Amino acid sequence: MKPSTNKVFLLTGLFIPILFWSSTFIAGILHRDYDHLQNTISELGAIGSRSESFMTICTWICTTLSIVFLVGLVAGCRQLKLNKIPLIGILGFSIMFGWAATFHSGNPLHSKSGPVLLLLLIGPLMAVVLWRRNELKNIRILSLSSLLIMLLILFRAISSETIQNNYTGLIQRFVHFGWSIWFVSLSLTFLD
Repeated sequence: MKPSTNKVFLLTGLFIPILFWSSTFIAGILHRDYDHLQNTISELGAIGSRSESFMTICTWICTTLSIVFLVGLVAGCRQLKLNKIPLIGILGFSIMFGWAATFHSGNPLHSKSGPVLLLLLIGPLMAVVLWRRNELKNIRILSLSSLLIMLLILFRAISSETIQNNYTGLIQRFVHFGWSIWFVSLSLTFLD
């Protein structure tokens, strides 16, 4: 692959989080009476919601761009002779978003993609473990930070009604904030 083409592919890692967060806020406005702290992102794309079509389009764009990003990262790993196993996290993201774009909230299959989150979590962990070169210290630190932020989803296991009723959306957004950090750090590292 030409270096200039691969740079474009790697830039998608910066664009995906921007698109995701922008679409989430716009869909919240379209949805009306949406609380980003309480409501899940799936509710924005729920069957029959005012923001369903908008979120479907944006989620498919994020999915497609994540595949392009993955191709760029594979080429970057090949060029730098790095293990490609951490990229399983990007594959997990692509599957998770593609699934949500296909099976909207309200469809019985929507929640069946939950285990795919593990692939997303494995990615940053494997980056910390497998990318040991000194010049990759920053990506290891950012990968670990990203993983720890995503693991804050475990707050969902706390049975407190206050947390469950008032902060479900916030807790879910930890995962999205975590992968956003990871995507941006991967993009900037491989573009360097």
